[in-house]
Amino acid sequence: MRRMDYKRRKFFALYESRRKVLQSVARNQNLDISLRWWAQLEKSKLPRQSSLSRVHNHCIDTNRSRSVLSFYKLSRLQFRRLVAKGSFSGLRKACW
Repeated sequence: MRRMDYKRRKFFALYESRRKVLQSVARNQNLDISLRWWAQLEKSKLPRQSSLSRVHNHCIDTNRSRSVLSFYKLSRLQFRRLVAKGSFSGLRKACW
């Protein structure tokens, strides 16, 4: 899965500028309808793997894909363990 996610990120970086240009042309109300239609068709021909919505964050320690804190790139479970150990300065386990 990590390899596939890397491939999707690479595809996104490769096609991002083309996708943005086509999207802006397709949404511009001042342009001719045939040009906007052509831009929408060209955008649909781009690979689906190049879409940003297909990219998932993964934990760098456990490779878990669910509930990943994007700033730390860790899953919530791994984050709790490391905070309890005191690995992060300024953070501590909540007292109850």
